[in-house]
Amino acid sequence: MKSEYNIALVGELNGSIETTLEVLAQRGFPVAKVFPLVNASDIFKTSSSSPSDEDFEENENEFESNINSVRFAGKSVDVLDIETFDWQQVDIAFFLTDIETTKKWATIASEHCVVIDNSGTFLEDENVPLLQVDVNEENLARYTEKNIISIPSSESAQLSLAVKQIHQEVGLVRINVCSYHSVSVAGKIGVTTLAGETARLLNAKTVESSTFPQQTAFNVFPQVGELNAEGVSFEELRLVNEVRSLLNDPAIIVSSTQVIVPMFYGCAQAVHLQTHYPVALDEVAQSMHHTDGLTLSDSVSDYPNMIDNVVGNADVKIGRLRKDVCDAAGINLWVCADNVYFGVATNAIKVAEKLIETYI
Repeated sequence: MKSEYNIALVGELNGSIETTLEVLAQRGFPVAKVFPLVNASDIFKTSSSSPSDEDFEENENEFESNINSVRFAGKSVDVLDIETFDWQQVDIAFFLTDIETTKKWATIASEHCVVIDNSGTFLEDENVPLLQVDVNEENLARYTEKNIISIPSSESAQLSLAVKQIHQEVGLVRINVCSYHSVSVAGKIGVTTLAGETARLLNAKTVESSTFPQQTAFNVFPQVGELNAEGVSFEELRLVNEVRSLLNDPAIIVSSTQVIVPMFYGCAQAVHLQTHYPVALDEVAQSMHHTDGLTLSDSVSDYPNMIDNVVGNADVKIGRLRKDVCDAAGINLWVCADNVYFGVATNAIKVAEKLIETYI
């Protein structure tokens, strides 16, 4: 075991990288050096279209300052080009980015360091363990098979943590979940899209959506990502497969609908559980009180909301816990968490903490 570790981060500078650096510092992770990595050709992805030469010249100084450095633990850290980066100097690499980037670089990185991936790239690779601390951390030992560890999507992570204990104690037949995603599911461009559309509409101007299938401001629509021929998105399929894997129960029925709502950060879920037999609500509540990282509201009317309880918080919040009025074995609940702070940064770092505690 080392006393300090060199960490690489691949993702959005002012999104997943910034938040992960913040959480690394807050949790006191033993960092020797951090290497924020970006693809130089992708730096200017702050709008739905590539900048013109005119735009670049006009914003050159701002552009340069945005990509040259980030802040970590009160110090300035240089941002590096992933194309020329030497992976041999890294112990752990956080891939907090899209599938395309992960496919290009994660396997290369894994030849020299442990990769912790958030993209879902390795969902179907049986040699890459899917891991969430406090749910199935016994899978960590398998990381040596490819030197890569997958962590679940934010919606899979919060749902699995919420239902893990009741599944172990009673058993679940079915999970129906509707996930209400903030626009940050698309990264920083999602946030700027919602802000821009809102400003334009409030000034009586029209908007043309390109980041999302529909206008995000003052709107709700049931599509996160592209839909396949059966009308199902990758993220919906990902949740089904990840929850089954995390709970180690391929027979459990999981039904997922994912919705975009006009929030900047957070993911909220309306969840219906069907247990193998009717169970007292007190028993369900007790199981949740005994699960690390969960906070259950004291009453059904004291439920968590995204603005006051979730953003910038590492816990998963649960409220509206109640029996289903039409199903004796049915339980309904409301689950929410910060999709970036909890779902990406904290989950990845918790895996790294377990990794250095036991293996490297």
